[in-house]
Amino acid sequence: MMKTKITKKRLSKKTSKYLVQLLFIALIAIIGYFNLNDHSPSNNMEINLIKCIDGDTAEFTKIGKTRFLFIDTPESTTKKEAYGKQASAFTCSQLKKAQVITYEYDGNQKDRYERTLAWIFVDGELLQLKIAQAGYVKKYYDYGNYKYESLIRNNLNDQYHIFINKTKK
Repeated sequence: MMKTKITKKRLSKKTSKYLVQLLFIALIAIIGYFNLNDHSPSNNMEINLIKCIDGDTAEFTKIGKTRFLFIDTPESTTKKEAYGKQASAFTCSQLKKAQVITYEYDGNQKDRYERTLAWIFVDGELLQLKIAQAGYVKKYYDYGNYKYESLIRNNLNDQYHIFINKTKK
């Protein structure tokens, strides 16, 4: 009789220990899942502008030189293109007046030039969308399915192409 009670206590302790370990593993898995799948801008680190480079590139604290995902604006650095300076000035103005700048990765985090690739948010609004709406997107670079691709395409102001066509005449 005494032996049965001891076995039940041991079994009970083993079961309790096993359940605690199982719960611990489940908790770690749940936390890991949410950390890997939550990329909303509010949950990403805040960054600060170091310098504007052109209409689709800037340098930030923590993430370095960053190429804005999906959009391509006219060049204004080594190669000068029509409306490149205006695109650069617009982007720089948006970044300089922002109270909060955050970023979001979507796919590859670096390009072949080792620049960070990211969606940039200024005061909670997608900067690439603002640039597209202002008419400074000359084309897209589409290397896959991006989270905000259709949003930008659906809100494109084709003003850039109107400017270029007037310039060519």
